[in-house]
Amino acid sequence: MEPARQIAEFVAQTDYTSIPSAALAAAKDAILDSIGVALAGGREPAGRIPGDLAREEHATEEATVLGQGFRSSATNAAFVNGTSTHALDFDASFPIMGQPMAGLPATVLALAEATGANGQQLLAGYVVGFEVAAKVAWALPGAWSDSAWHSPATVGSVGCTAAAAKLLGLDLEQTAMAIGLVCSMASGVIGNFGTMGKPLHAGLGARNGVTAARLAQRGFTGNPLALNATNGFFDAFVPSEAPDLEPIGNLGTKFDLAQGAVRFKAYPCGGLTHAAIDAVLALRTEHGLTADTVDGIDVQVSPFTASRIIYRIPETGLQGKFSMPYILARALIDGRLTPDTFSDTATRDRAVLGLAERVHMEGSSELDHDASGKRPARVSIRLKNGQILFRQVDYPKGSPEAPLTADELRSKFTVCAEPALGPEAAGQAISMLDRLDTVDSVARLAQLLAGPA
Repeated sequence: MEPARQIAEFVAQTDYTSIPSAALAAAKDAILDSIGVALAGGREPAGRIPGDLAREEHATEEATVLGQGFRSSATNAAFVNGTSTHALDFDASFPIMGQPMAGLPATVLALAEATGANGQQLLAGYVVGFEVAAKVAWALPGAWSDSAWHSPATVGSVGCTAAAAKLLGLDLEQTAMAIGLVCSMASGVIGNFGTMGKPLHAGLGARNGVTAARLAQRGFTGNPLALNATNGFFDAFVPSEAPDLEPIGNLGTKFDLAQGAVRFKAYPCGGLTHAAIDAVLALRTEHGLTADTVDGIDVQVSPFTASRIIYRIPETGLQGKFSMPYILARALIDGRLTPDTFSDTATRDRAVLGLAERVHMEGSSELDHDASGKRPARVSIRLKNGQILFRQVDYPKGSPEAPLTADELRSKFTVCAEPALGPEAAGQAISMLDRLDTVDSVARLAQLLAGPA
């Protein structure tokens, strides 16, 4: 069977009662985390500027723009909230391709509010979208890793469309048409890392999903088999190799969400740096390190990590998120990494940059990431007394191998949400999100998440 037809059948046939409880529990945690980082991201320029644009358009008020105090069309809300979700690079990742599901929570929240859905319907839409994106990610051949495409607006667009189709109640034919249409919208290049163009990709994925599904709902046509057609999605993104379609055939029988596929982020920066951060923080604590005692830091990472973490000394806060020297210098000096670590002002701190100049990163063929989520880093800290401290970390904090606790996940939400909502509303939001499966109207949740006008 054509993969687009398999996806359409899965979307049309899956409902809340057929989803494993482990997948639903993981979905609830992932949605909680994503909404928290979106509320914080909406206060960043990368979230505020799309919000200002949406406000100026005065579109039909269907859905809430998180933390920005107004409503817009579901398309605009999905776009703004998706971009805000990825603005801090604090949103959860997947074992491969980084954050292909970055735009998914914004998609389901916008359409659930616009359609009057309840919490169970929102969760079903999220799970459907997550599983479709996961299976498309696994289907892409290995050459994808060497390409310049970014997953949130490519693979993510397909997953967001599946979720949108579920919430809109599209039938099998309409869903297949929506998947075909979004194949022409998929985009996003890695060359925009370290700029607002990176979180834009998550907003595009969410917007694409809503748009493609609504077009198909109204009878707009494309090639419903474009995913695997000649010169279609797979051909366009990896023309050198054929996809492995077996994962798509597992839709409905194997749920990635139930198998630890959500990897929460402990730090608001590029996930490929997190294993090295964990190593530095551990050595700092164990040995009471300060910048004055350190002569230099050497870090070895996989060649893939070295190709993505590209900034030596950052000129902006966004570049700082992809600068191993800056990140490790901050980790050693401050003992933590917060959203404030990556302001433009923070990246000009001379004391931090002085230590960053003594941090050297190199790719090593002995290290490689894999589909389990392994992201190894070897860190050697040279002290001024000649001593060398060493630590290797394979799985960063937030992975199933080194999980965030429930309290840590909720503390992260609180830190992100309180500046946008205030303490009382943030606490109420946690309570409602924890019992999302019992919420009878997503619109009530959205009102709570709007923030002050």
